[in-house]
Amino acid sequence: MTDKQRATRRRFDTGSFAPDDDADLEDLPLDPISTDAVASPVPRPVDNAPIAVVPVGNIDERLVRALVAPLGAAFGRPINLLKALPVPKYAFNPSRAQYHSAAILKRVETIRTREWDAAVGVVDVDLFVPEVPFIFGEADRSTRSAIISITRLRPDLGSQDTRFDALQKRLLSETIHQMGLIRGLAHCPNNRCVMFLSSTVQDTDKKGVQFCANCRKRLATET
Repeated sequence: MTDKQRATRRRFDTGSFAPDDDADLEDLPLDPISTDAVASPVPRPVDNAPIAVVPVGNIDERLVRALVAPLGAAFGRPINLLKALPVPKYAFNPSRAQYHSAAILKRVETIRTREWDAAVGVVDVDLFVPEVPFIFGEADRSTRSAIISITRLRPDLGSQDTRFDALQKRLLSETIHQMGLIRGLAHCPNNRCVMFLSSTVQDTDKKGVQFCANCRKRLATET
């Protein structure tokens, strides 16, 4: 994927993803797809293969847990929550004071197993790709992996509960959007469709979490 292609993928308080009871969280896989294999397109997943969601760094546990039911319903897949990857210090660019999305996406790619439909990372750092100021997230269909940042999705106004609810909805919208790209959908011109390309959080709020009729129809034929 070229920088130009990546450039088209627009983009309260949170605690650490370290719950007291993590018995229902899966360990990172012992046998992920090798680095060499990641360079080639990943085969079509089997029916009912799970979508793996992995926090990258410190993420409020409630945010990722809230993705499970609606994300699973949107794509008809079970959702596996994984234990967190470390804070992505390796991706920091001092000259921009931001984190390179491609570096974090590559890390998420390397934990994918062939048993998963996709691997989706959630991070709380400001992401960028060359030529654009920031992105909300990025997806690579060839490796069936994505990364979404909550940093610029945070609301500025309202009570703590109101801001948290808004952040949760925005994260769900951008996660469904990135998964749609993995499944083969394109950006949609309908600004009420979740596949619309958001340039601002206002775009994300407006498009919501539902597919338009055309994208829903295409999704049924994509893998």
